Amino acid sequence: MKLRWNTLGGKLGLFFCVAGLAVMWAGWNGAASYNDIRKQFPYLISGGLVGLALVVIGVGLMIIQSQRADRVQLEANLSELRHILERMTGLPASNGAAETDTALVVAGPGAYHRPTCKLVAGRDLRKMTIEQAEAANLEPCRTCAPGGGRSAADAASPGPASGTRGR
Repeated sequence: MKLRWNTLGGKLGLFFCVAGLAVMWAGWNGAASYNDIRKQFPYLISGGLVGLALVVIGVGLMIIQSQRADRVQLEANLSELRHILERMTGLPASNGAAETDTALVVAGPGAYHRPTCKLVAGRDLRKMTIEQAEAANLEPCRTCAPGGGRSAADAASPGPASGTRGR
C-alpha cells in the first residue's frame, strides 16, 4: 500500500478526533463508577480536558488539510485557465506582475499605444503585438510612438545635436 502524504493530514485529524472522544468517554466512565463528587472530579478534568484538546487538534488538522486540497485545486484550475488563454489569444499569458515583452502594445479603438502611454492610463484595453495591431489596421499613437519612431513630444524638444541652444 502506497502512503499518500497529501491525504495524511485529514486521516491524522480524524484519528485525533476519535482518540479525543475515546479519552472523554474513558474519563466519563471512570467518573461514573464513583458516587462521591470529589472522586469523580479528577476523571472529568483529565478525561475532559485531554479529550477536548485532542478533538481540537484533530479538527485543526482536518481544516488545514481541506485548505491545502482547495489550494491545489485552485492552482490546477488557474494553470488550466492560463493554457486556455494562451491558446485562444496566441500570446503568452502574464501573471500581471510586470510586462515581460516590450513588443506588446495596448490596442485602443483606432490606434495602438505603449502600455505606459498617458492616453490609455487607467483604461482596460486589449494587449497585442505590434504586428497584430497593424494587421487590424490600427494606427500607431502620435504621442508615445510604439512602433519605435520619435514621438510628438520628442520632435517638439530638440536635442543638443540639433544646433539650437534653447534661446
